[in-house]
Amino acid sequence: MVTALTRLGHQVDLLTYPQGETVEIPGLRHLRSLALPVGRVRPGPSFAKLLLDVPFMVEAVWRMAFGRYDVVHAVEEAAHLAAPFARLLRVPYLADVDSSIPDQLRYSGFATRGPLVWLADVLERHALRNATAVVTVCSSLTDEVRARAPDAHVFQIEDPPLVGSDPPDRTAVEALRSSLGLGAAPVVLYSGNFEPYQGVELLVEAAAEIDSVQFLFMGGEPIEIDAMKDRARRSGTAGRCVFAGKRTPETLPLFLGLSSVLVSPRSRGTNTPFKLYTYMASGKPIVATRIPTHTQLLDDRVAWLVDPSAKGLATGIKDALAHGDDAAARAARARELVDREYSAVRYLEKVTRAYQSISSVSAR
Repeated sequence: MVTALTRLGHQVDLLTYPQGETVEIPGLRHLRSLALPVGRVRPGPSFAKLLLDVPFMVEAVWRMAFGRYDVVHAVEEAAHLAAPFARLLRVPYLADVDSSIPDQLRYSGFATRGPLVWLADVLERHALRNATAVVTVCSSLTDEVRARAPDAHVFQIEDPPLVGSDPPDRTAVEALRSSLGLGAAPVVLYSGNFEPYQGVELLVEAAAEIDSVQFLFMGGEPIEIDAMKDRARRSGTAGRCVFAGKRTPETLPLFLGLSSVLVSPRSRGTNTPFKLYTYMASGKPIVATRIPTHTQLLDDRVAWLVDPSAKGLATGIKDALAHGDDAAARAARARELVDREYSAVRYLEKVTRAYQSISSVSAR
């Protein structure tokens, strides 16, 4: 999003938590909120994020008050927290909705009910109803926003893929294969975090039902990886389940290059996973669970859609590996769909329309 905004000629101040690497893009100034001794910040809701949100919002409000900004582009829970202040200061704001925060609290198990979920729901409803524009990443979120804020100006801007159409260097791919200890057998890849809703444990269990196939997991926190390794040992698949840990986005094409099948084993949720667009652009066959988070983008023409269970995933993976011509055809149709509807060019067009709407409202 920042890259798209700067390409459109906007000057962007990006305020983030203190953790992580500095982002350097022409036209961007990367700002940090005050550091607190909370350790590493993991995906999903956490007490660390609740603590970091305090200095983050102090910095955000101060800059909204004195920064002379034309618009505040607030992502996820930042939109909920910033909305009352942006409204008070009369600064137009765009709510960037990648997921429903109350749903995230429930899916993660961090808070299934009680005052935190109630507060998140109230803040989310207020943010959506008072935003100058709302951006969503998939049709289920678009429908949910329109149900909760019927008068909102909603723009659906799906994530573009992280890889291009050029194949990765074969020498580098084989070097990665060797460094991971992978053999010549087919590789099934999962890429993403290890939050409970992702269904990673289902894929580990599916490995026990498929012989002569290697399973590669890219992502996860150390404690989560240890838990999955233990599950693989108990199922007798430790030798065929390889956990690569977190890697930089630049290495993703190499992981895709050594893979035969790509899997998204989510067990619940409604928002489309970011990785699906990259999966589709890779030209590799996809196996995904048949739940709304996937079916609003994928169908049986472009992927294998299966029951959200270890047996279902195993069946889909076996079919994708056994039917090479069908797998190639589905993968080709998936790539054509990405090129037509979800490319970087289409993404830029959609961002342009959203910001033109803000300009027209602000000019009134």
